[in-house]
Amino acid sequence: MNTTLLHVRDLVPDFLACLDDRGGLPVERWRTGYLDRHPDVRAAVDRDGAWSDTGDLAGLLDRVAASRAELAARSGAVRALLPAAVSAVAAALDWAGEGGPVQCVVLVGLDRANGWAGTLVDRYALFLAVEQLGDHDDLLVRHEAAHVVHDRLAGIRDWPEHAVAGTLLAEGLATQVSAETLPGLPDETYLWFGRPGYGPWLADCRRAWPLILDRVAADLAAVDLDRHAPYFLMRDSPAGAGLPKRCGYLVGLAVVRTLRGRYPLREIASWDLDRATAEIRAVLPTLRPTGG
Repeated sequence: MNTTLLHVRDLVPDFLACLDDRGGLPVERWRTGYLDRHPDVRAAVDRDGAWSDTGDLAGLLDRVAASRAELAARSGAVRALLPAAVSAVAAALDWAGEGGPVQCVVLVGLDRANGWAGTLVDRYALFLAVEQLGDHDDLLVRHEAAHVVHDRLAGIRDWPEHAVAGTLLAEGLATQVSAETLPGLPDETYLWFGRPGYGPWLADCRRAWPLILDRVAADLAAVDLDRHAPYFLMRDSPAGAGLPKRCGYLVGLAVVRTLRGRYPLREIASWDLDRATAEIRAVLPTLRPTGG
């Protein structure tokens, strides 16, 4: 691939170097020998100490550290698939590296998330936590890399964090990119990164589809957490009554699939939030079943 499209930092060796003779990991040694060696990453993942604020940090670190050989193997495996995955995303979005390469940080996390896109210093980056990786990592990498490229094209990290329209477009685009670059899988596989057992969730979303579309249309311009949460988070929310949790991901995919018939993915990924909101508002009525 074009090496200017990807830059990888692997923090796993530093984590493993902090283990003591028993294979455990004292908290202070973890902080000074791992987190403090990468202050930019620490600032990105541990803002206000929220990431490391867990009830049994010492026990969690020892449990994660117990998988020493597996952590190293997963680091190697995900680094091996990154070049082809990022290259495929770049091709799907017709992106040649403008705005800077996809920066990927491979790290050992705290069992919070397997991968995400987030701000690292002054730009969006891809974070992959090896203790949570496993099956279908290629889907996860492509989805999150698509977010990073989307940001290079449209500056989505500057959109309101809880903008319903912005999240619909961003998640729908990333899911569509992963579906186009790894075709032939069921929708629930793309939407849940291969985790089993989500066929019933998809069926629930389809049964509630008219209600979901009505609620999304009413909340499309919202930028507050309370109205954003029912569509994109797994937590309980008073505003989420009657809605399957995380149903906004399916709406976003349906929206972008429809838009894909009218515009190239590159163009969709270049819209500002106002354009994205207007396009989504125009598409939502067309997603209803005939007679709905």
